[in-house]
Amino acid sequence: MPQEDGRILRSQKSQNIILESIISLIISGNFYPTAEEVAKQSGIAIRTVFRQFADMESLLMKVDEYINNKLITEQKEIKLNTPLLKRLNEILKERLYLYNKYQNIMISTITQLPKYTYLQKRYPQYQKLLRARTEKIIPEIIKLDRNNQELLDATLSFIFFQRLKLQGMSQENIKKSLLSVCRKILNI
Repeated sequence: MPQEDGRILRSQKSQNIILESIISLIISGNFYPTAEEVAKQSGIAIRTVFRQFADMESLLMKVDEYINNKLITEQKEIKLNTPLLKRLNEILKERLYLYNKYQNIMISTITQLPKYTYLQKRYPQYQKLLRARTEKIIPEIIKLDRNNQELLDATLSFIFFQRLKLQGMSQENIKKSLLSVCRKILNI
């Protein structure tokens, strides 16, 4: 029995090292790491990589699970009894922090959507989670007409943030622009 426990622990340790390695590669700008690159980065033989994860999609599923857990645990408490403008500022601050921190992971995910069925299923779920969080903190959104709800959600999206960033806007100007649009939509 103890020998079996040792194997399980070694397997879990190997999985964690492999997971940390692929995340490190993606964060450093390698959006599509190969199994060979993951093996080299982790110092684990490629056979072991494929023993732990049947294929790259299985490994990306674990990355997705790991990042989702990080996103949930990194959400700050935003008090619902504070003024609307303060709550909006807090949501923007949180989103911009997460978008900057996980930018390369998000780009990797979005650009690999056509290739992996799992990501195609999970990505819309994440969008719904983000939207639900925003509506929980700013329930005033629910009173808006459907078009303005969608416009606000799109304004707060990673894709919109990334577009502004690629246009050369500074972080401060991105935040000001997003705040301005959200204020107009919310009529504050």
